[in-house]
Amino acid sequence: MVVESTYIYIIIACLVIWFIEHKVNLSTSHKALIEDGDNVIINPTMLSRCYGFSSKVVAKSNITKIQLANNCVSLFTESNNAIDIWLPKKYCSNVAERAEKYFKNASLVKV
Repeated sequence: MVVESTYIYIIIACLVIWFIEHKVNLSTSHKALIEDGDNVIINPTMLSRCYGFSSKVVAKSNITKIQLANNCVSLFTESNNAIDIWLPKKYCSNVAERAEKYFKNASLVKV
C-alpha cells in the first residue's frame, strides 16, 4: 500500500513539473514591469509574474538608478532601497531598456 501511494505521488510530481515547464511561461519578461499611470507595478520573481502575488508598486519619480547585472535588474529608490528583478540573462537587457523608458530620471549602470 505504501509503495502504491509513493508511485502516485511521483506521478503527480512529474505531471506538475511538466505542466510548469510546458504550459506556464516562467520567464515572461513583459510582465516584470507594468506601467500604470504615474506608477509602475514590479513583479520581481517568476512566481509574481505568473500568479500576480508579491508585486510591488512604485512611483516613476521614486526610482533613481537602474542596475543591470548578470541575471538581475535592480531598481534603486530615492532612499537607496533596491528592488531586484530576477530573470534569465537573455531577458535582462530588455527589462532594463523598458525600465529606462518608464523611469526617465534614473541612470542605468551596467555591472
